[in-house]
Amino acid sequence: MRHDKIKSYSSGRFLITNGDLWNASGVRLGVDIAVMDGKVIKIEKDINRSDFAGFKEIKAKGLVILPAGVDAQVHLRVPGQEQKETAESGLWAAVSGGVGALLTMPNTKPVLDNLATLELAKREVAGSEAETGVKVLFSAAMTMGQRGRECVDFDVLARGGVSAFTDDGVGVADDGVMLQVFRGAAPTGLPLLQHAEVPGHGGVLAAGPVQKVIGSVPYPESAEVDMVDRDLRLLKQVPEARYHVLHISAAGTLKSVNEARRSGLKVTCEVSPHHLFFTSEEIKEDNSAFKMNPPIRSASDRDRLQEALASGDCDFMATDHAPHEREVKTTNFKTSAFGTTGLETSLRVLLELWNRGILSETRLVDAWATAPARFLGVSSSFGVIAEGRLFNAVVCDVKASSAIVSESDFVGLSRNSCFVGSSLPGRILATVLGQKIHYMNGFDSGFL
Repeated sequence: MRHDKIKSYSSGRFLITNGDLWNASGVRLGVDIAVMDGKVIKIEKDINRSDFAGFKEIKAKGLVILPAGVDAQVHLRVPGQEQKETAESGLWAAVSGGVGALLTMPNTKPVLDNLATLELAKREVAGSEAETGVKVLFSAAMTMGQRGRECVDFDVLARGGVSAFTDDGVGVADDGVMLQVFRGAAPTGLPLLQHAEVPGHGGVLAAGPVQKVIGSVPYPESAEVDMVDRDLRLLKQVPEARYHVLHISAAGTLKSVNEARRSGLKVTCEVSPHHLFFTSEEIKEDNSAFKMNPPIRSASDRDRLQEALASGDCDFMATDHAPHEREVKTTNFKTSAFGTTGLETSLRVLLELWNRGILSETRLVDAWATAPARFLGVSSSFGVIAEGRLFNAVVCDVKASSAIVSESDFVGLSRNSCFVGSSLPGRILATVLGQKIHYMNGFDSGFL
């Protein structure tokens, strides 16, 4: 398997020494972290080693320890799309990228819109969850079959253990149905994740050089903004509902979201790594990994998204990890499938923004782990490294020079990453999830 390059061990007692600890609440330099049975029992500078005799040591001098990532939008493709991704390949991709928990999307085969499919999906991921330590959370569709006509049974699915509802990949176009969605889901307290896209625009790329070359109509900003504005008008009738905008691509959407928040509505939003990094001017004509929905837009949109993530106007980052087999990601932008992968490169994109001074250490951690953990209701286990808490963390060389991303870097099943060929900083050296310790990139730190 491709994840053979990751060395994995289990240990009930280990000590990480002399590393810099980044949390959303602050940074501590040169600390030791003692972990027993998956929980942090001590964080201290120059810890008394005699108190921890027999603990295996992970030497972290010059390295950063930060909470494992929580990714609130992943197409794990389970069940029924094993040609794109399997539970095994997807969760090892998460480990490789430092992600410890993820929310998988319901556009599976069959669509996850009922308890039977939910239970099937849980069974399919259970073995890989146990092997990797990655926690999988499930979203269910908002409408049956994601067809936008009939609502799912929100209460039954919530009691069955889903963490959110979404028709991701398809916006709910009918006003009456969307109002029913708000009313049906509100009592569950779970968030509604909208793929904001008014249908019928016919675009596959935002305005830009490649869009002009292939002769397609531009995918307009209004397709996203208008659906969000419609939803926010409906939300005023059901203000107790939680509304979340997936993968924002346009500056205009941010304006609408923040106006709604100021009015007291329960509105949140996220941004994906590719929208933070690229512009429509940089899309490569022969690489359909750059075809995703919503599309990469202008430099002004990209810059506003970066600013919003830094300020908190955008709540957190989520990858929209969308693996595909090569046969459907052809070089023809008009017919190729939408989607790019993201699990394995997302932290390095945030480190690029940190290198540029756009993100502080604390805001990077918040956008990467703490805020999405809170959003998904798993903040008791993820998002913070502190005494008495489960230890779900990444050991990273944040000062590692930028390196070109290549297909050989990936352990997931698919290779349709728009970041292949781009230069990104940082090296993830270990992902530690409770008692599961995964080393990569040649790191072993004397643990063996």
